[in-house]
Amino acid sequence: MTQKFKLKKGEILFDADKITIKDDARKQKWIFTLILGLGTIYGVLTFLRYFKTGDKFEYWFGLFIGLLNILILTLWLLRSCRSEISMNEVKSMKIKQRFRNKFLDIRLNNNRLRRVNLDENAALLEEYIKTNLRSK
Repeated sequence: MTQKFKLKKGEILFDADKITIKDDARKQKWIFTLILGLGTIYGVLTFLRYFKTGDKFEYWFGLFIGLLNILILTLWLLRSCRSEISMNEVKSMKIKQRFRNKFLDIRLNNNRLRRVNLDENAALLEEYIKTNLRSK
């Protein structure tokens, strides 16, 4: 039996053996990766400019921005943006809320995370996960 839920931008379908997610996660991942890559380049160039000018601000600011962007980029690349996930690959599913944003975190067996943004009416999905799916 297929169960369908609306998302902020798309939908999520639960079948007996797979989860199908239709959203713009792939586009978001590439845009954010590009932004973090450009931020890393900016931080490195600012750090290297220190050796030309001797300004301590450029040294610390470039080092901070470069390392912060590398750290966030590494964490961002550990996320998945797959649109079809087999139920055998799912380690756990949890609905989380930060501020006013609700999202479904699907942890896969390879320790990647698939995050799905939900709308404000996520109570039906939460109830469906609690009753029909195994959530560890």
